[in-house]
Amino acid sequence: MLNPFDVIESSSIYDDNKMQHQASSGIGRATVEKLQALGAKVLSGSRSEGNLDLADLSSVRDFAKSIEKCDIVLSCAAEIYTKKGETSIDGFDLTFATNHIGLQALLEEIEKRQLYPSRVVVVGSKLEQNGLVDPGIVSKERGMKLNNRPESEYTAVKHYSDTKLCNQMLTTALAERWPGTKTFSVSPGMVDTGLWRNFPPWFQVLTWPIRKIALRTPEDASLGVVYACASEEAGKEESGTFFVDGRIELASEISRDSKKARKLWEVVSELIRERGLK
Repeated sequence: MLNPFDVIESSSIYDDNKMQHQASSGIGRATVEKLQALGAKVLSGSRSEGNLDLADLSSVRDFAKSIEKCDIVLSCAAEIYTKKGETSIDGFDLTFATNHIGLQALLEEIEKRQLYPSRVVVVGSKLEQNGLVDPGIVSKERGMKLNNRPESEYTAVKHYSDTKLCNQMLTTALAERWPGTKTFSVSPGMVDTGLWRNFPPWFQVLTWPIRKIALRTPEDASLGVVYACASEEAGKEESGTFFVDGRIELASEISRDSKKARKLWEVVSELIRERGLK
């Protein structure tokens, strides 16, 4: 394991002696508790604590000002909004803003101040393999649409998969952009977390027994995240590695396309600048 470190908490950030991460609940909270047990000091950022809302760029900017140094950035942001067309305060698709734009905005703030961490760990999902993302459409639609999927085929879970593909592409772009930082992504599997809270009450009641029996607990799921954050073994792997329960797997082909990943980063960066986060 790493030496005792400080943690700053976003959807997630660390500092080998400081980690920053957003861990208000679920996998984030379980991961931070385990990292604290290893000696990490944590500065948390989350909506529940009132100091970070990744769907609000001004909140991201304000939180970033509190970062003095950062050894590990851990991103656990994940939301599924079931009402199509919901927008963030900045005018972006709400799921896209929460799961992706806010994370990139935070990383860009860290980059501006040259507070490069030793690792960036993004909690992703194997559902990214079902995602569709076209940087050209993201640009044209100004962050309100990610692809040309027919309206008749839209579902909240598919849209979530699209944003997780964006996350995976971000790890590819960041591995190239920050050569001195190890950038990893982690799939925690199917987990019973607050991610389900935005589904209709009837769906939550119907699936409750299945979720409690078949899905992993946040505590179990966090083990693979801790491995990517703190183990010496993980630190020896190449930047851009995709971990599943400590094993290395290949992410989707499109997510590993450095040209497309770089283009998505550039498009999202432009959207962030348009909203005044410079």
